[in-house]
Amino acid sequence: MDQNRLSFGLKVGGNPRRAALFCLVLAGAVGCGGFLNPAFVNLLDPEGVSALTTIPNAPGHVVVKFFNNAVVDERLLSFMESANGGNLTLTNAQRQELRPRMRLRVRITFEDGSFQTLEFIDGSSELVDPNFDAQALPDLNQNDFTIAVVRCDVASVNLEPNSSIEVFIPTALNVYNLITFGTGFVTTNFFELRETILPGFRLLQVDLVDSDGNQTLRQNINIRDVPSPAINPLCGSVIAITADGVLAVPFLDGVDDSPSYDGDDLTTASSVGGRYEFSVTVQ
Repeated sequence: MDQNRLSFGLKVGGNPRRAALFCLVLAGAVGCGGFLNPAFVNLLDPEGVSALTTIPNAPGHVVVKFFNNAVVDERLLSFMESANGGNLTLTNAQRQELRPRMRLRVRITFEDGSFQTLEFIDGSSELVDPNFDAQALPDLNQNDFTIAVVRCDVASVNLEPNSSIEVFIPTALNVYNLITFGTGFVTTNFFELRETILPGFRLLQVDLVDSDGNQTLRQNINIRDVPSPAINPLCGSVIAITADGVLAVPFLDGVDDSPSYDGDDLTTASSVGGRYEFSVTVQ
């Protein structure tokens, strides 16, 4: 990796002084100018209580930050806390800070045409049906990575081409088929279990639209709410990628008390995982 374009993750807990200390440790490797510009300080200290906000803009870095503001649907959470859902136990603090676990890959392209691909991941790793804890651990044990810092000469920051944003579905999903049988004028309908999908990351799909831009199938993300590229950010810029929305799964009422849906119901199947909006801001 080009040491002049080193990137790394940083969890500072909203404390600019901790970021400054971290800078001092890495000063010999990447320098600290980008950490101390007002945009970056404001990102970590929005109340402006730190004296660091008075430091003038010192170009040299571009910061890319992933903000996960999504929440968890109450019906899903209530199910997971029930006996059928594995008796998930969360402290009050964990419940208040609960966030769906999300990951996305971002490409940072430089002016010379070279690029770096980074995978951001954030969210509550304890949000999983305890019955499937062991199977889910490889995905949930990945370290959070929410901030990347690169040297200037950035041409663009965008989603990695041909990649999708993913959200972790923390419980099993039962998929049914509607079966119809009978003779003459007498028919009977019933749902038959087709498969059970275990907890894991699921790709979020963008709504389908026709040639006129009219929505033909509602899925997880409106076509207008896909992260837009940040083009030619100035040195010292902070690029914030923000996710808002609700992690949700369907329940086939009257058939199953667990998360479930009719596999032939395309509208419901396409909405599994919830609904999200993504925005990109440069400051």
